[in-house]
Amino acid sequence: MNKLVIGVDIGGANLKYASACGMASSRAFAMWREPENLATALAEDLQSNFCNQQHAIETLAVTMTGELADCFIDREVGVQHIVEQTCHAAAQLGLDHVQFYGVDGLFHNARAAAEKPDLIAAANWHALANFIGREVAADALLIDIGSTTTDIIPITQQQVATTALTDHDRLCEHSLVYVGCKRTPVCSLVDTLEYRGVVTPVMNEQFATIDDALLLLGLTTPDPHDSDSADGNPRTQPFAANRLARMIGLDRRAVTDVEAQGLAQQVATAATQRIVTAINDINHHAPWVLSGHGLPLVPLTAGHPTLRLADQLGHEIARCAPAYAVSRLIKLELQ
Repeated sequence: MNKLVIGVDIGGANLKYASACGMASSRAFAMWREPENLATALAEDLQSNFCNQQHAIETLAVTMTGELADCFIDREVGVQHIVEQTCHAAAQLGLDHVQFYGVDGLFHNARAAAEKPDLIAAANWHALANFIGREVAADALLIDIGSTTTDIIPITQQQVATTALTDHDRLCEHSLVYVGCKRTPVCSLVDTLEYRGVVTPVMNEQFATIDDALLLLGLTTPDPHDSDSADGNPRTQPFAANRLARMIGLDRRAVTDVEAQGLAQQVATAATQRIVTAINDINHHAPWVLSGHGLPLVPLTAGHPTLRLADQLGHEIARCAPAYAVSRLIKLELQ
C-alpha cells in the first residue's frame, strides 16, 4: 500500500488537496458560513479522494488563508479554529502526523501553530513561491491569480525574495493585490463606466463581480448549474449582463449584448491595470511563472520569458498549487 503525503490548502471559499505524487482535488467551502463543519468536510474529502485499497495517508501538510474569514474575530482565533478542526479530521482518519506551514518557511506541529498564529496565517503564497524556487525556477517572478487575490512574489537564487510576510506589509509592498478573477466586486475596480457615450458613476453595491465581466468576454466558462454569483442567479452570460447593467442603474431591458460586453471590457481592463501596476512596482526582472485560474487578466509581453505552471504540472495540480507545494516541501523535509 502506498503511503501518501497530502497537502491541504484551507481557504475562505475553497478547500484544495494534492499529493506529493500528483493527485489533486478541490471543492467549494464557504468558511464564513459554516466554520464548525470544517473537520467533517476535510475528513470526507480526504477519505473519498485519497484513501482506498492502494493508498493510505501518512502525513498531512497544511497551509491556510481561511483564518481571514469574517466569522473569526481575528486571525489568532481563525488559525486556532482551523488547526483544531484539522486535527479533529486527522483523528477521524487515524492520522497523527499533521504539520502546518509558516511564513518562516518551516513546518510546525499543531501546538506551535496555535501558539504562533502570525507565522501560520495566510502562508500559502510563501509555500508556493518556496516550491517554485526549489523545483521550477530558481529566479522568477511568481504571478498567482486566484478567485479573490493576486500574489506577485519575486524569487532569487531559489529563495523567496521579500521581507514582507504579513498581509498588511504585502499590501503596502504591492506583492498582494486584492484583485481576483471571480469574487472581486465591480465597484471596487471602477468608479465609472461609459455607456452610450455617457460616463456614468457606478453604484457602490455588489450587484456584479469581475466573474460577470469575464463571462461576457468569454474568458471563463459559464455554468447554468452554478449560482455562486452576486445575485444568486446562474453564472451564464444573460444573467451576467443583467448583473453588470445594474451597476449603472439599468437592467437587461436597456443593455444590448454588445453594450454589456463593452461594460465588461472596461471592468476587465481596470483589473488588469491594477495587476500591471503592482508588477511594475515590484520591478523584478526575471521570467514570469504564471499560476492560478485568473491568467486572462495577465498581459503577456512579447518576448518576455513566461512559464505557465499548468503546462509544467498539469491543470489539476496547478489549480491546487499551494496544496501541492506544501506536499512537496514536507516530503523534501522528511527525506
